[in-house]
Amino acid sequence: MNILFLTSTFPRSAGDQQAPFVLEQALAWRAKRPQDRIFILAPHDQDAALNETLDGIEIRRFRYMPSEQMQTLAYPAILPNIRKNPWRVFQIFPFLWSQYAAAKSIAREGKIDLVYAHWVMPQGLVALALKRFVHLPYLLQNHSSDLSVFGKFGILGRRLARAILRQAEAFFCVNSDQAVFARSLSPGLKCHVLPMGVSLDLNRSSRCNGVQGSKYAVGTISRLSKKKGIHHLIDAAELLAMDGQPVPLGLAGDGEDAEDLKARPIHADTHFTGFLSGSEKAGFFGDCFAMAFPSVNAEGDVEGMPVSLLEALVSGKPVIASKATNIELLPEWQAIKDDVEFLDDPADTAAFACAIKRILSLNLDEIQNRSRRLQHAMRHYTWDCLIEEYLSVADSVNFKG
Repeated sequence: MNILFLTSTFPRSAGDQQAPFVLEQALAWRAKRPQDRIFILAPHDQDAALNETLDGIEIRRFRYMPSEQMQTLAYPAILPNIRKNPWRVFQIFPFLWSQYAAAKSIAREGKIDLVYAHWVMPQGLVALALKRFVHLPYLLQNHSSDLSVFGKFGILGRRLARAILRQAEAFFCVNSDQAVFARSLSPGLKCHVLPMGVSLDLNRSSRCNGVQGSKYAVGTISRLSKKKGIHHLIDAAELLAMDGQPVPLGLAGDGEDAEDLKARPIHADTHFTGFLSGSEKAGFFGDCFAMAFPSVNAEGDVEGMPVSLLEALVSGKPVIASKATNIELLPEWQAIKDDVEFLDDPADTAAFACAIKRILSLNLDEIQNRSRRLQHAMRHYTWDCLIEEYLSVADSVNFKG
């Protein structure tokens, strides 16, 4: 079988800050089905290769503006880029047309059997066009707030979203709230609630040396953007530092708010590591005693299910997580909720600081018991296990030819 993945975000080179979960999913797919040929089509950016092969996965990147310098829509993410410069909305149509044309060309060249579209907007539109004009079936994956974009265009937007959902052979979403919203647009729609998986060296990421033996008391790893709520974590550490209880913070990642966040700490012992991947990322988890994920709703830009949160849970790390991470929507929530420090509102700095103090007060026995319970409940989210659930759905699709 030949599969074409469509995405609007993808690592542009080794060590790029872009989340690699589409690549990780494709690699897990091919590891289970080495006979399948997999293409990934992503937007081009300056200094990125137009064509390359990564561990057997064929990567193609499409140009969508006359010059590389004009291509400013896709990276690091479409919605923040448009908010920063609303004129970028005029790049959407050439983006859609260019991705469709490139996908159509790959479909002919690679004899594609199935399209897998990540994000309903914009890739769902491209997948719908490919089905109608090239007769290719498609799987559809929702990640965050991309489906809700259609609601901003009134009845026509909702009709278009309904058509994209109904024409998909299968619809995946990373939490149950997304499934409820999708069914409100298309009643009776069958949704498969599956998050993206985890690819980590668990021997390194699960390391625990207690608070005193850890490089960072609390760490987080994410894109440094408003919806991740990192500013609230820094504020809580500031409060603790001013109260004579300094907490070494490790902040891994990069993004559009990096400079503002680096200027924010005054008293807190804060360390920005930059973007990490692979073994460095696993080592960072091992260097942290606890992990915090204080996501917030940033002007409608919301989380689906942070992969880094799943990585922390699978590694058995003590975790602080906000309501906006959607951790409560995990099927395992009832089994793990007593082992997670839950924040209703990360902007409540005093409550956040108290949560940090509680988690840092755990003794060794409590840490080890909590770690074992989390690892037992969450280990199936590693890609080598989770990909089987995606493949079982894909196997049910009626392919062409």
